[in-house]
Amino acid sequence: MYKHLFFDLDHTLWDFAVNEKITLNQLFEKHNLKKYFSSFDDFLSVYTPINEGLWLNYRNGNIPKEVVKINRFLDTFRSVGFDDVTMAEMTANEFVALSPLQTQLIPYTIEILDYLLPKYEMHIITNGFVEVQYIKLERSGLRPYFTGIFISEEIGYQKPDSNFFEYAVTNSNACKSECLVIGDNLEVDILGAKNFGLDHVYFNPEQTPHEEVVFKEITSLAELKDFL
Repeated sequence: MYKHLFFDLDHTLWDFAVNEKITLNQLFEKHNLKKYFSSFDDFLSVYTPINEGLWLNYRNGNIPKEVVKINRFLDTFRSVGFDDVTMAEMTANEFVALSPLQTQLIPYTIEILDYLLPKYEMHIITNGFVEVQYIKLERSGLRPYFTGIFISEEIGYQKPDSNFFEYAVTNSNACKSECLVIGDNLEVDILGAKNFGLDHVYFNPEQTPHEEVVFKEITSLAELKDFL
């Protein structure tokens, strides 16, 4: 039925949570941030909601990416009275340089891509920063599996905007009925695809409760073999 599979990258194939934590822990130790936070977990508990809030504002077009990049650290530092813009900028630049070098993948990523490669043309669809996404794909060994790499910053639209999905489908020389979107973010990937009229698979490994009607839902990438 399908000819084209469109995979989200972060949290769907590339294990963003693990790779982010490894990188942040390295920076926490390097810059001796335990002077300001009781532990790395304490730092992470402050950083995570700040980062998520900034990303939401970025997706909604309210702030530029530089604000996300720097303020996720600056606002975290300021929460404990450490108001050092220079340190925040340095840490932000180091994070962008180091995080895409990490190579941890979601379980079954390579196995399922090896299984799918002979059957489908596969593409990446991502809202991540352009300067890191290509590095992630190369370093983790994912790049050879994908024909098209569609990054919102290059396209000019972000998921869940229908214009993003239209661009990806059109530039893959595909039609909607031939396409399936696989992603972990219910709003950005799944509802974005649904609203554009694309079949979709919600990758929900934590089995997070929701009330949306989705085309298919899986908790492991290995389940894709059940219907692809």
